[in-house]
Amino acid sequence: MISSELIFGVAFFFQCAIGIVGNSLLLVLYVCIAFKKPQEKKPIDLILAHLTVANMATLFTRGIPEIMFCFGMRNVLNDLGCKVVFYIYRFSRGFSVCTTSLLSMFQAIIISPNNSVWGRIKVKAHKYILHCFLFFCVTNALIYIRVIELSEAIKNDNISRYKYISHIFGVRPLNETKATAAFLFGMTLHDFIYHLLMALSSTHMVLLLYRHSKQVQHIYSNSNSTRSFPEIKATQTILLLVSCFVLFYWINNCCTLYVAYSVENKVEVETIGAFFGGCYPALSPLLLIGSDNRIGKLHFIPGKEKRHHKDFMNGLVNY
Repeated sequence: MISSELIFGVAFFFQCAIGIVGNSLLLVLYVCIAFKKPQEKKPIDLILAHLTVANMATLFTRGIPEIMFCFGMRNVLNDLGCKVVFYIYRFSRGFSVCTTSLLSMFQAIIISPNNSVWGRIKVKAHKYILHCFLFFCVTNALIYIRVIELSEAIKNDNISRYKYISHIFGVRPLNETKATAAFLFGMTLHDFIYHLLMALSSTHMVLLLYRHSKQVQHIYSNSNSTRSFPEIKATQTILLLVSCFVLFYWINNCCTLYVAYSVENKVEVETIGAFFGGCYPALSPLLLIGSDNRIGKLHFIPGKEKRHHKDFMNGLVNY
């Protein structure tokens, strides 16, 4: 009979393989667009490039250790290694929350009418993207620095002493101190603010799309055309991304809270939550690749570029 650890290991393996390859490909595509097709570069590409890096960091620090454990590689990381891995995981996860929220807000500003309040800052919005990322890095680094002190490697003789436990690391119970209160308050406020911003910007985009569909409905009412505007397609993709993020994020949070506050330490529930937590980093590049029309125009593959050059030269000779 197939064990649950083997099933989890195979699931995490395919999730990490799809996610790491997809995010790596997407990052390479944005770099190629920036250098080979600078005229097609968009300000939002910078946000998406940072999102792919955060996705890969999340998959490397959460999915890879689970794969190692499920395939029999136990006690690979010591206390220092677990502290570093868990801290990077929490940082990249928080950075992904911020980046997804920024992506939603930026797209809401882009599609806003020029005569609206948001339309007035549309021209200057791209200038503050790097400032936002600097702010995200500093705040997440400070908020999650507490996990370095609380996390340590799992030993077989001390499982019961942890408040939160996974296959790789455990988190000791929080002490009733001002530092602990500040840590919990910072995490809660961080997630609340960025999820609120995501909700507001997504609602704004939905309303704009609804108004636009009403305005142009009479134009295509007597036509079979399926034409769609690039801005609308990009907005629909981002709304789908935000929806997937919120869904998988809260499934992961519910599993984490259940494990943290249950009487028994149920590692299997936390593993299921970790898998759902990795679904967004794994699936988001597939949605972005499938919705970007610029990708098919690139000729960065050597064989494809050579054939393109050969066809061009043959055309010159025939001419």
